[in-house]
Amino acid sequence: MSPRKARHQPTQSEIINQPSEYESDANYLSDIPLPQIQRTDEELNLSVLQRHNHDVISLEYVAPYAVVYQFSPQSQQWEKSGIEGTAFVCGLLPTEDSPHRYEVTVLNRRGLENFTLELMNASDVEVTEEYIILNSTHDGIPHVYGLWVFSEPPPSSTSHHRTAIAHKIQEYAAQVEADRAPSLEQIESGYEEYVDEGVPMGRQMSLKEMFGQQRQQDDAWSIRSHSPRRPSTQFVVSADTDFFHSSQRHAPPHSPAVSAQSNGQGRDILLDMFRKAGEGYRAAA
Repeated sequence: MSPRKARHQPTQSEIINQPSEYESDANYLSDIPLPQIQRTDEELNLSVLQRHNHDVISLEYVAPYAVVYQFSPQSQQWEKSGIEGTAFVCGLLPTEDSPHRYEVTVLNRRGLENFTLELMNASDVEVTEEYIILNSTHDGIPHVYGLWVFSEPPPSSTSHHRTAIAHKIQEYAAQVEADRAPSLEQIESGYEEYVDEGVPMGRQMSLKEMFGQQRQQDDAWSIRSHSPRRPSTQFVVSADTDFFHSSQRHAPPHSPAVSAQSNGQGRDILLDMFRKAGEGYRAAA
């Protein structure tokens, strides 16, 4: 019989250099290219704005470049605020009081401070040949900002940016103001807050309820005494009042003869009156 061959024993260096199952799987997966996510410019801009304000839900207009000026009451001149960059008109998350909300945002390229102003009234927006003037109040102090939007003469692609973003700002400011103003239908339907006779605040009171309460108040007044009716007091028998009851029981009864006589005299007087009236009628005839 031929002798058996001795088995080869791996050395320590061979054991260390041998790849594991996890490493072989990783090398296999690394050969597969990762899918690329295609995102539009609008989606990228929206994600960036939502990092600064979580209430931003939509982009209504984008101007590539704008500079923010602030009017100085001391010098009566426009001064640069140090904020310039891309200007956005954004739609914000609606609330119960404001179903439509919008703001103007300029992402600053020169610093960390951005410009953000929520539109409230149409009167706060004014458009001139050079600036889009925005008025606001912070802590009771009025501020006036001028938004200068870069635009080149036609046929450049930026020639319409200034007029277009100014129109959007004016339109959305008027819409927000109209949402806050009370509607004519609510005024005609009589939506008023009544805090009377236990009526809950904000509930509409009908005419029947209003006049019904007045009728109840009127019924509580007497025609003769002009004072509220009071419930009749019940007579309570006590030791002090027992004297009156005993005196009434021992009082002498009325004489029936006297009553009959008084009744007879009354009938005689009536007969005399009718008799005289008949004689006067016959004499006149």
